Amino acid sequence: MATTNPQLMMYQYQESLPKLPVPTLAQTCDLYLQMVAPMLTEAEFKQTQGVVRDFQEGVGVKLQKQLEMVASSTKTSYVHDYREESFAEYRGILPINKNFGIILSPIAQPELPVSRLAATWIVDTLKFYLKIKHRELEPDRDSPRSGNQPMCMIQYDNLFGWNRIPGIKRDKMFKGAPHPDGKEHIIIIRNSAFYLLQPLSGDKIAAIADIEQQIDGILANTNSSEPAIGALTAIERAPWAVLRQGIEALSPENARALELIDSALFVVCLDNTKPTDLVAASQNMLHGDGRNRWFDKPLQIIFTDNSITGINVEHVGLDGYVIMRYLYEVNQERKAQASQEAQVNPTLPLTPATKLEWKLNPEIEQSIREAEAQVDNFIAANETLVLDFPEFGRNFIKEQRLSPDAVVQMAFQLAYFRLHHKIDCVYESIHTRRFKYGRTEAMRSLTPESLALVKAMTSDASCETKYTALKQAVNAHVTRQKAAQSAYGVDRHLAALLRLARAQGIIPPIFQDKAYKLLGESPICTSNLATGMGIDLFCFGPVIEHGYGLGYIINPDSITVNITSKYQQTGKYSSLLRESLQDLATVMKSSI
Repeated sequence: MATTNPQLMMYQYQESLPKLPVPTLAQTCDLYLQMVAPMLTEAEFKQTQGVVRDFQEGVGVKLQKQLEMVASSTKTSYVHDYREESFAEYRGILPINKNFGIILSPIAQPELPVSRLAATWIVDTLKFYLKIKHRELEPDRDSPRSGNQPMCMIQYDNLFGWNRIPGIKRDKMFKGAPHPDGKEHIIIIRNSAFYLLQPLSGDKIAAIADIEQQIDGILANTNSSEPAIGALTAIERAPWAVLRQGIEALSPENARALELIDSALFVVCLDNTKPTDLVAASQNMLHGDGRNRWFDKPLQIIFTDNSITGINVEHVGLDGYVIMRYLYEVNQERKAQASQEAQVNPTLPLTPATKLEWKLNPEIEQSIREAEAQVDNFIAANETLVLDFPEFGRNFIKEQRLSPDAVVQMAFQLAYFRLHHKIDCVYESIHTRRFKYGRTEAMRSLTPESLALVKAMTSDASCETKYTALKQAVNAHVTRQKAAQSAYGVDRHLAALLRLARAQGIIPPIFQDKAYKLLGESPICTSNLATGMGIDLFCFGPVIEHGYGLGYIINPDSITVNITSKYQQTGKYSSLLRESLQDLATVMKSSI
């Protein structure tokens, strides 16, 4: 999607980044067998060893050579094109299933009314946008323990001004053209009514007070009788594509309204709700009522009537690390500047917000009502809980010279085993941005060592035995994590080989085997965001019907986990996760 200029700061390292490596067939096949072994019986594993051997000695050799040719010729990576295609080909529902949500920490100012809060966020977000626009954003670097290597910055160009356009067979990403008068715009939604606001002209940002005044007007004058056009972005992609084409064809006003939404830098959602706890706030940021949204937009900034702030992200073109940097920059801006007004040009004239008008016929209005019912049913089928664990966090685990992420991952597996009396595939997202066009690799956290730990923790073994098992499981986790970050996982490589095979009309037996199916179904889907970025909670849905979505943040002295499932005993799992963390703490303390 993005283009680069290596002479500018943001892309100064881009051309020198290494290309994403293609693992050898032997590397991937060996690691694949290690990953699936804990999930298979002895007979099943023997069967899998046979199909892997046949693949490695047969058609896999041809597919590997083809993939290496693709990798050597592409300007991106061997993963990039098919990954974007797979995102675009998804035909399901975006909220919960694909989009993720974040609850933001209160800003470091006295409590603000929602109009002032929203205006402040708009201004700070536009400052971040200008850094990207002018290529003045400092390049990201990996952690010091990973050598402070510069990382790929391509995804930042997919954050502002983009929209996901629904298609019958596949979606496309659209970069909108600027407004004819040269001013860039945002969209504000309140009670399903859409407003155009132009707070940016060139490099000049309107004053917070002026934006606040416009938001006050929207809050005061918007009733709740608007047709819920936004609900259409929350249904399956093919029906939405048909309805969008129908709406666009009804009138030039509709076509223009859609064009303005598509090209908006971002969307601001002013929600007519007042969440009273973290669970309600999480549900609001993950899906809300499914109406006061435009889920096709990469960035929606959400404000409730009681000033809780969050975001919802459509991430076909970007991952969580881009959002973390955005939030970090906003937090730094707040800390550095005592007066927000000093950072804008108060002389920039701000045109009053303009309401977008829709001309709908009875058929479209009926389709919108049906979409609302579908969204309500879909939301009702998903459950959200929040585990706030205050007994220890990153500091205590690091004092034991263990990986905080690995320990939390072990607790996820232990709780799952205690609930379901078996262990299944675990997915953890690991970034590969040290490579050009790198995004993520799927790390599989279940290892023979973590399975041994689970068995030890559910037996009458001594604390010493359990601690030894914990250390071995943590070390195995870190080893696999480092391999994934170096682009040596198995998921992306095997998926690319499968895509090449399908294009030639074949599906090798390795991809029809039970092991590959188990690898593709992750009942435990996990991802974490770093602490210190102004994030209170990170939430997303399960990737399969009988699974869990576990978004977690490991704070210095606490752990917060957002748990979603389709009523898979979510409360019981949360209780067992708390118990598992406590039991691991006991084991760690026994070594002191």
